[in-house]
Amino acid sequence: MMSFLTAFILIAGLATAQTADSTGHRGIGGRKMAMQRHSRTMGMQKLNLTADQKQQMKAANDDYRKQLSALQNNNSITLGEYKTQLAALHKSHKDKVSSIFTDEQKKMMADRRQDAQKRVHNMGAASLDKMKQNLNLTDDQVAKIKAQREDLQTKMKAIRENATLLPEQKRAQMKDLFVQQKESLKTVLTADQLSKLEAMRKEHMGHRGGFNHDAK
Repeated sequence: MMSFLTAFILIAGLATAQTADSTGHRGIGGRKMAMQRHSRTMGMQKLNLTADQKQQMKAANDDYRKQLSALQNNNSITLGEYKTQLAALHKSHKDKVSSIFTDEQKKMMADRRQDAQKRVHNMGAASLDKMKQNLNLTDDQVAKIKAQREDLQTKMKAIRENATLLPEQKRAQMKDLFVQQKESLKTVLTADQLSKLEAMRKEHMGHRGGFNHDAK
């Protein structure tokens, strides 16, 4: 059983992982990051990279990490200069990595991202339907929750794509965003529905072996 709140948490995990990956920093939740790294490794294997591509990829990543470390340890520049150079470094690395792949490999990656987005969307729709049944939501409540989810996804996208934010600022804003989202959900549900939703969340977490996300 998966509640809509749990779906929010899942989306939060995906977004955090994407944010960390795009900035070269470790995101919140080592377990989720380990899964993300495994997913990327499996994805790279499916691309059937040539030996030359693998060598180019390693060189690009090594160079990126070296430049990132130097930038982070440069205490002679202002915060504004740091942000500007960091954004430029990210873009340079992204462009360099992109140039390594063939058009066919790029299409494979784009298709995989699209499939992943569809899975998240379908999971959210299915969880909302389950939530509607279990909590006896009205059509108005369902419409409001859908609107909250769309607003969440829009704001998450804006944070991820904001090159002026430092990695830690992105993580902090993501965390604040989900706190706000959970508070907004409380304005839609009744006290009895919230109580039932919390019970659903605990049951779902219990089925996952006791792993608990701070969703209170």
